[in-house]
Amino acid sequence: MSTKRSERRRVAAAIKIEKDSSPEPEEVPVENVDVDYEVSEDEGDEESANSSPKKKIKRESTGGYRYPRKFNERWLTVPEIKDWIHPLKMDTRYVWCKYCKKKIRAHLTDMRVHNKTKKHHRNLSTVRPEIPAELQMPQNYVENVSSNNIVISFPSQKNSSQEVIVVPVHQDGAASPSPSAKELIIPASVGFIGAGNMAQALMNAFLSKGLVEPHLLMASAPSNRNLEKLPSGMRTTHDNNRLVKECDIIFLCVKPHLLTEMIEGLDPLERDHSPLFISVVTGFDISTLEQLLGSLVDAPRVVRTMPNTPCMIGQGCCVYTMGNNANESDSKVVHSMLHSVGICAEIPEHQMDAACGLIGSGPAYIYAAIEALADGGVKMGLPRHLSQSLAAHMVKGAASMVLQSNKHPGQLKDEVCSPSGTTITAMHSLEKNGLRNALISAVEASANRSKELGKKS
Repeated sequence: MSTKRSERRRVAAAIKIEKDSSPEPEEVPVENVDVDYEVSEDEGDEESANSSPKKKIKRESTGGYRYPRKFNERWLTVPEIKDWIHPLKMDTRYVWCKYCKKKIRAHLTDMRVHNKTKKHHRNLSTVRPEIPAELQMPQNYVENVSSNNIVISFPSQKNSSQEVIVVPVHQDGAASPSPSAKELIIPASVGFIGAGNMAQALMNAFLSKGLVEPHLLMASAPSNRNLEKLPSGMRTTHDNNRLVKECDIIFLCVKPHLLTEMIEGLDPLERDHSPLFISVVTGFDISTLEQLLGSLVDAPRVVRTMPNTPCMIGQGCCVYTMGNNANESDSKVVHSMLHSVGICAEIPEHQMDAACGLIGSGPAYIYAAIEALADGGVKMGLPRHLSQSLAAHMVKGAASMVLQSNKHPGQLKDEVCSPSGTTITAMHSLEKNGLRNALISAVEASANRSKELGKKS
């Protein structure tokens, strides 16, 4: 027994001596190390046929494996997803859905699942595709243009060529014009027939966002009462004919009962000058506008819009519909201009009257609600200024909750109401007094009135 134990000790000692005397292994460069490859299962047969395999990277700490997922250019050729995905340059692990306006993991399976959802299919037919400014990656990349810029192609009306402009953006997507760079400004003359509150809101937004230089803005009005309120550096006139002849984009901002008479008083334009007419007049449809403006120019390019008064502080809602003679470039220009005063979307013309009842007249409904809530606070003992401020901020906060939480307003309402609590008791009182019915009826009445104004025109 002792002989065997001694033999084992001698063998162990010999092995230890051999290990101590053996040289250290040489370091092998990373590029010379063999790497296992594995094709992702969710790529599908049609994706893996012509694709390069993905690296399988080993984790030293756990011994497991992670598979890096990044945007693949081949996905832009997959029929079921190529029309709505957009690569995110800042985070290649995700793609952007242009219709649902949300990020999706850069997995082919995830994108196919998203493509089958009911909400996505509904948005494909009702929502205009949109890419946030901070995510835009121009297809026609200009080598000397920074990746933080938006490239807009703007048509010159007196020249068939297109001028490319670059607008730099902040991290939040807001345009930040450079006063020293003239190429950052839209190279077109913009005119406003009418200088009321809505026209002033649009002019101030264009100037503050740097979309138009002051000397390229022009406004006309019958008196100086509104013209004196306009920003300095703008051109003003009392002659509508002069404005129409000198401007490439013309906003029609007059009252509905004055529009027909105003257009009839304009002289026909030269053949080489065909401005883009953008109407903010309630009730006048595209066909009526094209018929009226047809006396000035052949095949007039017309856009019908519906903004609201919060545009004056850059928090507006705008919808628009393109005329029969307007082109895709006109649509891009209109969208970029209206987007400077808030959110905007292109809708079919048959929805314009409904939009008038909701967003056009809607601010007045909320103003009345804030006033009534403030009166309630005063009745129960709050000071007037405090009650009004609390009511306004409460409405602003509730609206932000709806927009940011993506929850249904009814669900948010239920989260406030506790059993036998104060809120559910107050909601019962609102239902007895017909709050829902009053608001629905208000939208309906405004939309019907918009249709009546259109018929009278």
